[in-house]
Amino acid sequence: MELKEIGEFGLIYRLTQDLPSAREVIQGVGDDAAVLAVGDKWFLFTTDVLVEKVHFRWDLASPADVGFKTLAVNVSDIAAMGGRPTYALVTLGLPLDFPVEKVEEFYAGLKEAAEEYEVILVGGDITRSDIFFAGVALLGEVEPGKAKFRKGARPGDILCVTGPLGGAAAGLVLLESKEELLPETMAHFLRRKYRRPDARLEAGRILGDFEEVHALIDISDGLAGDAHHLARASGVEVNLYRAALPIYPPAQELGRRLGIDPARWALFGGEDYELLFTVEPSAVGKVAKALEGVGLNLFPLGFVEEGEGVKLVLPDGREEELECGGYDHFRGSFYEPTP
Repeated sequence: MELKEIGEFGLIYRLTQDLPSAREVIQGVGDDAAVLAVGDKWFLFTTDVLVEKVHFRWDLASPADVGFKTLAVNVSDIAAMGGRPTYALVTLGLPLDFPVEKVEEFYAGLKEAAEEYEVILVGGDITRSDIFFAGVALLGEVEPGKAKFRKGARPGDILCVTGPLGGAAAGLVLLESKEELLPETMAHFLRRKYRRPDARLEAGRILGDFEEVHALIDISDGLAGDAHHLARASGVEVNLYRAALPIYPPAQELGRRLGIDPARWALFGGEDYELLFTVEPSAVGKVAKALEGVGLNLFPLGFVEEGEGVKLVLPDGREEELECGGYDHFRGSFYEPTP
């Protein structure tokens, strides 16, 4: 059997079925971060790696951009648990002929993200590698009892997201095209969405304060893929309204000019790093008001009911089974965002 036959998540399942646990493990494998209860505190642990030619290309992003993104995507995992990041270890794999100046620029971007998200860099490791890669192991904290998980969505919940989608995938399309497809203001916005994602830390902490918020995940693999993760973890069916998908106006304009439905970018493009969550209908208004306090809007996307999987509800009322999509390291992306 080859990895491409079972995919990333099939491999994770096979490797983690017989892992031992312990009393202090509140959440282990299967969420955006692990949650450990130590004394009177709950700690969060997460890790992510960015690999050259898999997660980024040097002709599309500067070393500083890659450094910033390396930490930001880990911070997003902490946000998805309702917590705050604290300390980080950084591992670098470097080819022998890799320019020292590029490493320094990478670290400058990393430190910029650390300052923005109030993370202290406390160490790491450097090793020789045939290609560049960077990994972060990030520690965080969450108030005991207030961590949010992918599991917990309930029938009757409203599915919501903290911001528009499709910006990162559209930005990648723009970068790969090498053409002037949009006015520079729009183009710059989309390029930045791809290169420097925003981890929604404040939103995560706000959502963590609401008991009526039942499930939470960050959108890293694409809305379709992460909706499937949430549905599977919670044992429910998620329904997405096609007409309710919030898509950035520059992405809509790029789609119009290229003849591409920008909903594809929102559903399958990934790397938006907005927070997807379910909430009791009676609490939607007060959650929206709380998010407005940090400059974010709440976008209702659909609803949760008994069942399994994810359905896309079309404007005419028809329902379609929505494929998982999103990024899988051993199968490739269901939707490759190229024009």
